[in-house]
Amino acid sequence: MPIPSKDIVQSTLKPFHDEIVEIIIGGWSDWKESGRNGIWRCKRSRAGFVWEQIIDRAHRIFATNTNVRVLDGTETYKFLVSDVVLFRFKKADERGISSNIGTQLALAFHDHEQDLFGLPTVHRVDVVYILNALETEVRDICVVAREDNQVIWEYSMLDTAEGVIPLPIPQPEEPVRKPLVRLVKSETNEAKRKKQD
Repeated sequence: MPIPSKDIVQSTLKPFHDEIVEIIIGGWSDWKESGRNGIWRCKRSRAGFVWEQIIDRAHRIFATNTNVRVLDGTETYKFLVSDVVLFRFKKADERGISSNIGTQLALAFHDHEQDLFGLPTVHRVDVVYILNALETEVRDICVVAREDNQVIWEYSMLDTAEGVIPLPIPQPEEPVRKPLVRLVKSETNEAKRKKQD
């Protein structure tokens, strides 16, 4: 299979952009509302939790859609859209590179010369979420095509999804300016009485 075509992938996934964005934002929201946020010590624990929520939501949303098939794999799931695009949900760094354990299957997914899963003509990509610098919110959701560890192309699904509430962009807080106040000593009640006498 040649390198995935951005035009083909984008046009194939376009009808599902809103659902995919909803799945990922929902998975992240599940984490934030779980009561585990701030308790679990390892990022991989959080990533595993979010991934499980994403996969659960994807199963439910795509369950009745005949254009999306869920392929069960070795401890992962792939989604085949219209028999053209095969994607996985992943967490990625700021470059769009997902962090995978370097199994032969994980490495082969981004080697487009290899025929995987008996689907020689599909375009294989990752659908990734990227967190902000503090890892408190999802900053972007992207479709990423890779060849080994190199990003060939990518595009943001947040730029193309319709009807999706935009993610909040944290704005720097303006410094609080306190008004200059000159304190004037007021006369005490005793001093006022003396003046009146």
